[in-house]
Amino acid sequence: MEVQLASKTISGRKRRIRIFFGLFVLLLVALTLFSNTLKALTLPKVAVTTPERGELNHTFQGMGIVKWRETAALSGAVGGKVEKVHAKEGKTVKKGAILVVYNQRTLQRQIEDEETQLSQFMLTLKEQQDSYKEASLSDDEKTIVKAKNDMKRTQMDIDVQRRKVHRLQEDLQENSTLIAPFDGIVTKINAVEGLESKREEFDVMIANSKLGFEFEFTAPATLMDNLEKGAKLNVRIGGSNARQVEGSIEDIKDTEQPLGEPENGGNTPAYTTPMKQLVIAIVDKELKGGEPAETQLIKTVNDLILVPNEAIHKEGDQSYVLGVEERNGPLGNSFVVKKTYITIMDSNENQSAVDGLMEHQPIIVESSAPLQEGDKIRLH
Repeated sequence: MEVQLASKTISGRKRRIRIFFGLFVLLLVALTLFSNTLKALTLPKVAVTTPERGELNHTFQGMGIVKWRETAALSGAVGGKVEKVHAKEGKTVKKGAILVVYNQRTLQRQIEDEETQLSQFMLTLKEQQDSYKEASLSDDEKTIVKAKNDMKRTQMDIDVQRRKVHRLQEDLQENSTLIAPFDGIVTKINAVEGLESKREEFDVMIANSKLGFEFEFTAPATLMDNLEKGAKLNVRIGGSNARQVEGSIEDIKDTEQPLGEPENGGNTPAYTTPMKQLVIAIVDKELKGGEPAETQLIKTVNDLILVPNEAIHKEGDQSYVLGVEERNGPLGNSFVVKKTYITIMDSNENQSAVDGLMEHQPIIVESSAPLQEGDKIRLH
């Protein structure tokens, strides 16, 4: 009886020990899992994306101010007083139309004086011709030669004076009126009746209505590889009468636009980028000139591996992305940071085309803390 009781006591003790040991192991496992869970919660939290194959679009917004394609700033002779202004701003005129009439009384008086001088020379020549006739009758060789030379000198004076009068008459004809050189629209008038024409200002500005309008802007040369003169573009006109019209490329000019700040306080920019200037012609009856205009240039490159720009980091002159590597462990899988160097082929403001990555390879685009290769992370 005592032997059976002792045996039961020993058996119960072993059972309790096994239970306590099992509970201890479970507790250790629970504590380990809890500890790993707490540790995982302290790991940097990251958001990932995957590179995808697609097309890269370069977009450029070209903006400028609408202006007439051809204008002429017309002025009368300096000193000519404006007698009558026939032109009116905003009105159309035909080629040859009189825009301004000038008072040329001073020039007219000068012509009258020069014509009087010419008449005097003519009278002198007539007198010398009479003297020559008399000398011829006298058979005095010396007197004859002198009379002949006097007539020649006077004749030369007459020729010079006639040319002078002719030039003044041409000046009078040219400067007495201001004539429209082509069919157009008067855009501005500075001439004021009663005041003299000024050298530093034009009297009338006229725009060629047949050629229409244009605006220009500079853009990266790489966007214009496929653009040619005559190509059509959609143009948005701003202002109170905003609308879309059709424009065409009138000219593509080479230029260079500096980028970046000058180095060491000098005048030479740190670097430049090839640029071109586009002149866009517009024909639209509602345009007046001075309206803001803009158009969009788009260049598309296909079949590229694309990643967001925020996923790319710099290390000196090298570029890299931070990828995600999954590692298996006894307590589950973990994720660590892996650095991958890449080559940037092309970029726009949002994406870059790269070499060195596979499609659907996870890369980090955002992190709650700074990361280095080998750091453990948790996925967002």
